[in-house]
Amino acid sequence: MHNDYPDSGRNSVRPALREQLRIDVTEAAALGCAAHIAVELIVPGDAVPRFLFVCVPGGGMNSRYFDLPTPPGETEVSFARAMLAEGHAVAMIDPLGVGGSSVPEDGFALHPDRMAESHAVATRQILGGLRAGTLIEGYPAAPELRSIGVGHSMGALLTIVQQAAEPMHDALALFGFHTGGLPAQLSEGDFGLDPVDTRTRLVELTRKRFPDAFIALEPPPSSRPVSAAVAIDRVYLTPSYMAMLPGMIAADAAAIDVPVLIALGDGDLHREPHRTPAAYAGSPDITLLVLPDTKHNHFIYPSRTRFFDRVARWAEAL
Repeated sequence: MHNDYPDSGRNSVRPALREQLRIDVTEAAALGCAAHIAVELIVPGDAVPRFLFVCVPGGGMNSRYFDLPTPPGETEVSFARAMLAEGHAVAMIDPLGVGGSSVPEDGFALHPDRMAESHAVATRQILGGLRAGTLIEGYPAAPELRSIGVGHSMGALLTIVQQAAEPMHDALALFGFHTGGLPAQLSEGDFGLDPVDTRTRLVELTRKRFPDAFIALEPPPSSRPVSAAVAIDRVYLTPSYMAMLPGMIAADAAAIDVPVLIALGDGDLHREPHRTPAAYAGSPDITLLVLPDTKHNHFIYPSRTRFFDRVARWAEAL
């Protein structure tokens, strides 16, 4: 079912259609039970899009992170509406365990490799349906549609793993992530772990390392008019542990052979942003944006206005 999607941002209002999708990923998820991925798809209602941005949120967030509300008097906060205003389509994925996607009985079982494979299943179905004109009733086929994998933080890790295992995107846009992990969050024993062995035994090791499978976050108090509070969700410890450990997806990142746009805030979780591009040794085209006066959740800071414009211009130049 689809309907008009209002655009309340700084750009001119553009007619749009929105679809709520439930995509079966039981085999890929390998959770021992039925599983589905929830996806919100937004397409321009007055044009056939050239690009589809496939967006995956970070740990502790659901897909609403890419479509945050814009308070009165503020410039556009929604990444989805900003890309829609440029004539692009946006698919916002709820990773397994959050938002409208399946919640496993055993949260420890959410291995990032299986999560990324589930996203690949969903992405294939969406791209195939849009290109063939079969996904949305009455919507024209877009046979030349190109896809850009977009990930924030943990979502960037999942996007990299997905693309390395099954290349399907024409480019990647990675926000608030690098492959060096979060050493400040690690224990002394974590530093001696072998990345290959750890990845194989990640579920087992996470069970030993953490008492609970997830942390249920509550929005912190804030006086800011622009907020990501509506997107706050669970943080699962198995994928988070993988993201915390240095070098866990170094080989995946080095295997990426499409253009990569990296965006980091100057007050992000990851220091030394100018070292980040070296991780993508196989990419022929790397763009680094260091966003001023910006912390980890980039969209809630004033730098987003130029940031959104840069992302759109970068995509159109591919």
